[in-house]
Amino acid sequence: MAESPALKDWRSLVEEQLNKVTYAEADILKIMYICQDYLGEIQPIGQWVGQQEGFVRQMHHIFSDMYFTMFGKQPPPRPTEAPITEVLLDTPESRKQAIREVALSITKPGDDVSDEAVFEELKRRGMKIDAFNPTATISTILNGFKPQFEKVQGKRGVFRRQQ
Repeated sequence: MAESPALKDWRSLVEEQLNKVTYAEADILKIMYICQDYLGEIQPIGQWVGQQEGFVRQMHHIFSDMYFTMFGKQPPPRPTEAPITEVLLDTPESRKQAIREVALSITKPGDDVSDEAVFEELKRRGMKIDAFNPTATISTILNGFKPQFEKVQGKRGVFRRQQ
């Protein structure tokens, strides 16, 4: 089976460039060319994901047909008690990405969000932060995303979403 292609956070890479430009003609061209380069990197990944999806769908179809043939009935629905697999956020990159995505998903621009609310949402989604003090880790990470979150003065662990 083909090895999975390396993934990057292309959106962040483009956003980083957007923060550096002055919107002169050369800057706009630079952003356009960067986007073209990134699209060239993303396209093979999309094809790879499509191949993986096709294979898994085919296996599901084959085994569903096999079940029906062998037992003369449709397979029952998957049990709802299936345990949620916990995702361990044990690298700085995985923590940053998950915390940013969760914080953005539970807020709108202008909303306040606490490190504890983000921590609870991570737990609800089956994610665990591998850190001595998870809420302090969340606060540190949110503080690093200045364009999206601003520390609310006088409130411990509370950030206001900017954009």
